[in-house]
Amino acid sequence: METDLDSLLETYISDVRSGVSSSPWVMLNMISSKNGLATLNGTSGPLGGPADKALFRTLRGLADVILVAAGTVRTENYSVPAISDRTTQIRASQNRSHLPTITVVTNSLNLDPESPLFSSSDYRPAILTSKTGFNEGTLSLFKNIDTFQIGESLVDLKEAIPTLAEAYGPVILVEGGPNLNQQLVDLDLFNEFCITVSPRYSSDPRSQLVTTAESYQTGEVILDRELTVGDFTFQRFLRKRSL
Repeated sequence: METDLDSLLETYISDVRSGVSSSPWVMLNMISSKNGLATLNGTSGPLGGPADKALFRTLRGLADVILVAAGTVRTENYSVPAISDRTTQIRASQNRSHLPTITVVTNSLNLDPESPLFSSSDYRPAILTSKTGFNEGTLSLFKNIDTFQIGESLVDLKEAIPTLAEAYGPVILVEGGPNLNQQLVDLDLFNEFCITVSPRYSSDPRSQLVTTAESYQTGEVILDRELTVGDFTFQRFLRKRSL
């Protein structure tokens, strides 16, 4: 269904995310090229457009946690998250933190403490690592972070999701990359897919395929809606579970 940008954003803002007061609600958000790839020329940014970027800021503003893999943080040069004015107002009215907490999943701690995400004195991100990955000396280089050790040799996402929800709030937005998305799908740790289908094609040899509803082999994933703004298609899928 064709819609305009304002209506698109209000639709996502008004979505009911049931159970968020008592349990985590995990949203996977991703953009795909027309032929199903996750990047163009090495990053996802060139696949997007104004509507996609506006929705990206809106979904961030709805989240308590932004969960992202270290490789994506490095490739996309993550910084303090920008959110929409509308969600800034919503957060203030709900007495929530001013910004969601970006939480970086890493077993290697291969992150730059001087990068924009970690060098801000006004924003406190988090690092999620395993017991094997934890290195006090390396982590001491990061001056303003929260840290979580969950899992032995690898991060245990089953334990991490409720831990992060308890620490920051129940709505967890996952921004990839595809490997992290697929892990959460394989572990059945998601409630919602938000996929933007770009009109652009990619032949990026480094790109992975985007995780889609077809990646989920058991249980029920349904298309909740499909909206278009210009040449971009915005799909929302929900994981249906028995009560």
